[in-house]
Amino acid sequence: MQTKELTIVHLNNLTIEDVFSLNKSTVEYATPAKESIGQLPKVILVQLETDNNAMGVQMNKAQKSLLTPQLTEMRADRDDRFAEIKRNVTTAQKGRDTEKKAAAEIMEIFLRPYWDFSTKAMNTQTGILSELFGKYNASTNLKAQAATLGVTDMMTELETANTGFGTLYQTRVEQGAAAISPSASSLKANAIKSYEQFCNAIEQAVSYTPSAILTTLFNQMDELRKTYARLANTKGKEEDSNPAKTD
Repeated sequence: MQTKELTIVHLNNLTIEDVFSLNKSTVEYATPAKESIGQLPKVILVQLETDNNAMGVQMNKAQKSLLTPQLTEMRADRDDRFAEIKRNVTTAQKGRDTEKKAAAEIMEIFLRPYWDFSTKAMNTQTGILSELFGKYNASTNLKAQAATLGVTDMMTELETANTGFGTLYQTRVEQGAAAISPSASSLKANAIKSYEQFCNAIEQAVSYTPSAILTTLFNQMDELRKTYARLANTKGKEEDSNPAKTD
Protein backbone atom coordinates (compact mmCIF):
# COMPACT_ATOMS: atom_id res chain seq x y z
CA MET A 1 0.00 0.00 0.00
CA GLN A 2 1.24 3.48 -0.93
CA THR A 3 0.17 6.41 1.25
CA LYS A 4 -0.99 9.30 -0.90
CA GLU A 5 -0.25 12.89 0.06
CA LEU A 6 -1.57 16.13 -1.37
CA THR A 7 0.70 18.92 -2.63
CA ILE A 8 1.99 21.17 0.17
CA VAL A 9 0.39 24.63 0.32
CA HIS A 10 1.55 27.36 2.72
CA LEU A 11 -1.99 28.41 3.57
CA ASN A 12 -1.02 31.19 5.96
CA ASN A 13 0.59 33.05 3.04
CA LEU A 14 -2.80 33.30 1.33
CA THR A 15 -5.20 36.20 1.82
CA ILE A 16 -8.67 35.69 3.24
CA GLU A 17 -10.04 35.96 -0.32
CA ASP A 18 -7.66 33.25 -1.56
CA VAL A 19 -8.51 30.90 1.32
CA PHE A 20 -12.21 31.43 0.70
CA SER A 21 -11.83 30.68 -3.01
CA LEU A 22 -9.74 27.55 -2.36
CA ASN A 23 -12.24 26.24 0.20
CA LYS A 24 -15.24 27.05 -1.97
CA SER A 25 -13.81 25.17 -4.94
CA THR A 26 -12.93 22.22 -2.70
CA VAL A 27 -16.47 22.07 -1.32
CA GLU A 28 -17.86 22.22 -4.87
CA TYR A 29 -15.68 19.28 -5.90
CA ALA A 30 -16.52 17.23 -2.81
CA THR A 31 -20.26 17.82 -2.43
CA PRO A 32 -21.41 15.58 -5.33
CA ALA A 33 -19.27 12.74 -3.91
CA LYS A 34 -19.99 13.24 -0.20
CA GLU A 35 -22.08 10.08 0.18
CA SER A 36 -19.17 7.98 -1.10
CA ILE A 37 -16.13 9.43 0.69
CA GLY A 38 -16.70 8.01 4.15
CA GLN A 39 -18.42 9.25 7.29
CA LEU A 40 -15.51 11.21 8.80
CA PRO A 41 -14.65 13.19 5.64
CA LYS A 42 -18.37 13.82 5.16
CA VAL A 43 -18.71 15.32 8.66
CA ILE A 44 -15.59 17.46 8.23
CA LEU A 45 -16.87 18.66 4.85
CA VAL A 46 -19.97 20.09 6.56
CA GLN A 47 -17.74 21.91 9.05
CA LEU A 48 -15.51 23.22 6.26
CA GLU A 49 -18.49 24.65 4.39
CA THR A 50 -19.86 26.21 7.59
CA ASP A 51 -16.56 27.87 8.51
CA ASN A 52 -15.98 29.08 4.97
CA ASN A 53 -19.47 30.56 4.69
CA ALA A 54 -18.96 32.42 7.99
CA MET A 55 -15.76 33.91 6.62
CA GLY A 56 -17.55 34.78 3.39
CA VAL A 57 -20.13 36.83 5.26
CA GLN A 58 -17.39 39.03 6.73
CA MET A 59 -15.73 39.32 3.32
CA ASN A 60 -18.96 40.50 1.71
CA LYS A 61 -19.31 43.21 4.32
CA ALA A 62 -15.81 44.42 3.62
CA GLN A 63 -16.14 44.28 -0.15
CA LYS A 64 -19.11 46.67 -0.42
CA SER A 65 -17.12 49.53 -1.83
CA LEU A 66 -17.44 52.30 -4.39
CA LEU A 67 -14.32 50.84 -5.99
CA THR A 68 -16.04 47.55 -6.84
CA PRO A 69 -17.57 48.65 -10.18
CA GLN A 70 -14.20 50.01 -11.31
CA LEU A 71 -12.48 46.77 -10.30
CA THR A 72 -15.09 44.76 -12.19
CA GLU A 73 -14.44 46.81 -15.32
CA MET A 74 -10.67 46.47 -14.92
CA ARG A 75 -11.01 42.72 -14.43
CA ALA A 76 -12.99 42.42 -17.67
CA ASP A 77 -10.33 44.44 -19.50
CA ARG A 78 -7.60 42.23 -18.09
CA ASP A 79 -9.45 39.08 -19.14
CA ASP A 80 -9.94 40.45 -22.65
CA ARG A 81 -6.26 41.28 -22.99
CA PHE A 82 -5.21 37.78 -22.01
CA ALA A 83 -7.82 36.28 -24.34
CA GLU A 84 -6.38 38.37 -27.19
CA ILE A 85 -2.90 36.97 -26.54
CA LYS A 86 -4.29 33.43 -26.52
CA ARG A 87 -6.09 34.05 -29.82
CA ASN A 88 -2.86 35.21 -31.44
CA VAL A 89 -1.03 32.13 -30.17
CA THR A 90 -3.67 29.67 -31.38
CA THR A 91 -4.01 31.44 -34.73
CA ALA A 92 -0.26 31.27 -35.34
CA GLN A 93 -0.26 27.56 -34.44
CA LYS A 94 -2.73 26.94 -37.27
CA GLY A 95 -1.00 29.24 -39.78
CA ARG A 96 1.50 28.60 -42.56
CA ASP A 97 4.32 30.76 -41.20
CA THR A 98 6.71 28.14 -39.77
CA GLU A 99 8.66 30.67 -37.66
CA LYS A 100 5.51 32.02 -36.02
CA LYS A 101 4.16 28.50 -35.65
CA ALA A 102 7.28 27.40 -33.74
CA ALA A 103 7.13 30.51 -31.55
CA ALA A 104 3.45 29.89 -30.86
CA GLU A 105 4.18 26.33 -29.74
CA ILE A 106 6.70 27.58 -27.19
CA MET A 107 4.40 30.34 -25.94
CA GLU A 108 1.47 27.94 -25.66
CA ILE A 109 3.48 25.59 -23.46
CA PHE A 110 4.48 28.55 -21.26
CA LEU A 111 0.95 29.96 -21.03
CA ARG A 112 -0.90 26.67 -20.62
CA PRO A 113 -0.72 26.54 -16.76
CA TYR A 114 -2.33 30.01 -16.73
CA TRP A 115 -4.75 29.43 -19.62
CA ASP A 116 -7.90 29.44 -17.46
CA PHE A 117 -6.75 32.02 -14.90
CA SER A 118 -9.94 34.08 -15.43
CA THR A 119 -12.03 31.43 -13.65
CA LYS A 120 -10.29 32.20 -10.34
CA ALA A 121 -11.21 34.82 -7.75
CA MET A 122 -10.29 38.44 -8.53
CA ASN A 123 -7.22 38.74 -6.35
CA THR A 124 -6.13 35.18 -7.05
CA GLN A 125 -5.99 36.13 -10.75
CA THR A 126 -3.63 38.99 -9.91
CA GLY A 127 -1.21 36.68 -8.13
CA ILE A 128 -1.34 34.12 -10.94
CA LEU A 129 -0.50 36.74 -13.57
CA SER A 130 2.24 38.19 -11.37
CA GLU A 131 3.83 34.75 -11.32
CA LEU A 132 3.46 34.51 -15.11
CA PHE A 133 5.20 37.83 -15.69
CA GLY A 134 7.94 37.02 -13.22
CA LYS A 135 8.88 34.07 -15.41
CA TYR A 136 8.29 35.90 -18.69
CA ASN A 137 10.41 38.92 -17.78
CA ALA A 138 13.27 36.67 -16.66
CA SER A 139 13.37 34.79 -19.98
CA THR A 140 15.00 36.30 -23.06
CA ASN A 141 13.76 33.28 -25.03
CA LEU A 142 10.10 33.88 -24.17
CA LYS A 143 10.45 37.57 -25.01
CA ALA A 144 11.95 36.62 -28.37
CA GLN A 145 9.06 34.26 -29.12
CA ALA A 146 6.57 36.97 -28.16
CA ALA A 147 8.31 39.38 -30.54
CA THR A 148 8.12 36.81 -33.35
CA LEU A 149 4.39 36.46 -32.74
CA GLY A 150 3.89 40.21 -32.50
CA VAL A 151 2.43 40.08 -28.99
CA THR A 152 5.17 41.94 -27.11
CA ASP A 153 3.06 45.07 -26.68
CA MET A 154 0.07 42.96 -25.68
CA MET A 155 2.10 41.28 -22.95
CA THR A 156 3.38 44.64 -21.70
CA GLU A 157 -0.14 46.10 -21.64
CA LEU A 158 -1.49 43.05 -19.84
CA GLU A 159 1.19 43.34 -17.17
CA THR A 160 0.37 47.04 -16.73
CA ALA A 161 -3.33 46.22 -16.45
CA ASN A 162 -2.60 43.53 -13.87
CA THR A 163 -0.44 45.86 -11.78
CA GLY A 164 -3.10 48.55 -11.89
CA PHE A 165 -5.78 46.11 -10.84
CA GLY A 166 -3.66 44.82 -7.98
CA THR A 167 -3.00 48.32 -6.69
CA LEU A 168 -6.68 49.30 -6.77
CA TYR A 169 -7.71 46.00 -5.20
CA GLN A 170 -5.31 46.58 -2.31
CA THR A 171 -6.78 50.04 -1.85
CA ARG A 172 -10.23 48.50 -1.56
CA VAL A 173 -8.93 45.95 0.94
CA GLU A 174 -7.46 48.72 3.07
CA GLN A 175 -10.69 50.73 2.89
CA GLY A 176 -12.70 47.69 3.86
CA ALA A 177 -10.44 46.69 6.74
CA ALA A 178 -12.47 48.78 9.16
CA ALA A 179 -15.62 46.97 8.08
CA ILE A 180 -14.17 43.58 8.97
CA SER A 181 -14.87 42.59 12.55
CA PRO A 182 -11.98 41.78 14.90
CA SER A 183 -12.87 38.12 14.48
CA ALA A 184 -11.84 38.09 10.81
CA SER A 185 -8.41 36.61 11.49
CA SER A 186 -9.92 33.91 13.70
CA LEU A 187 -12.47 33.13 10.97
CA LYS A 188 -9.62 32.66 8.52
CA ALA A 189 -7.80 30.43 11.01
CA ASN A 190 -10.94 28.33 11.53
CA ALA A 191 -11.47 27.97 7.79
CA ILE A 192 -7.85 26.92 7.26
CA LYS A 193 -8.07 24.39 10.10
CA SER A 194 -11.23 22.80 8.70
CA TYR A 195 -9.70 22.69 5.23
CA GLU A 196 -6.54 21.01 6.51
CA GLN A 197 -8.61 18.48 8.46
CA PHE A 198 -10.67 17.67 5.38
CA CYS A 199 -7.54 17.24 3.27
CA ASN A 200 -6.03 14.92 5.90
CA ALA A 201 -9.24 12.88 5.98
CA ILE A 202 -9.24 12.52 2.19
CA GLU A 203 -5.58 11.49 2.21
CA GLN A 204 -6.32 8.78 4.76
CA ALA A 205 -9.45 7.62 2.97
CA VAL A 206 -7.85 7.35 -0.47
CA SER A 207 -4.81 5.57 1.00
CA TYR A 208 -6.62 3.01 3.16
CA THR A 209 -10.06 2.67 1.53
CA PRO A 210 -9.42 3.62 -2.10
CA SER A 211 -12.19 3.94 -4.65
CA ALA A 212 -12.64 5.55 -8.05
CA ILE A 213 -14.66 8.39 -6.54
CA LEU A 214 -12.07 9.10 -3.85
CA THR A 215 -9.23 8.99 -6.36
CA THR A 216 -11.01 11.44 -8.65
CA LEU A 217 -11.69 13.81 -5.76
CA PHE A 218 -8.11 13.51 -4.50
CA ASN A 219 -6.77 14.38 -7.97
CA GLN A 220 -9.13 17.35 -8.33
CA MET A 221 -8.12 18.69 -4.93
CA ASP A 222 -4.44 18.21 -5.70
CA GLU A 223 -4.66 20.15 -8.98
CA LEU A 224 -6.38 22.94 -7.07
CA ARG A 225 -3.68 22.90 -4.40
CA LYS A 226 -0.93 23.13 -7.04
CA THR A 227 -2.45 26.39 -8.27
CA TYR A 228 -2.66 27.87 -4.78
CA ALA A 229 0.77 26.52 -3.83
CA ARG A 230 2.30 28.66 -6.61
CA LEU A 231 0.28 31.64 -5.43
CA ALA A 232 1.25 31.13 -1.78
CA ASN A 233 4.92 30.86 -2.71
CA THR A 234 4.72 34.09 -4.71
CA LYS A 235 3.07 35.95 -1.84
CA GLY A 236 5.52 34.49 0.64
CA LYS A 237 8.42 35.95 -1.37
CA GLU A 238 6.64 39.33 -1.53
CA GLU A 239 6.25 39.35 2.26
CA ASP A 240 9.91 38.44 2.75
CA SER A 241 10.89 41.50 0.73
CA ASN A 242 8.33 43.66 2.57
CA PRO A 243 7.97 42.33 6.16
CA ALA A 244 5.53 45.05 7.17
CA LYS A 245 2.92 43.88 4.67
CA THR A 246 0.00 41.88 6.05
CA ASP A 247 -3.16 40.29 4.61
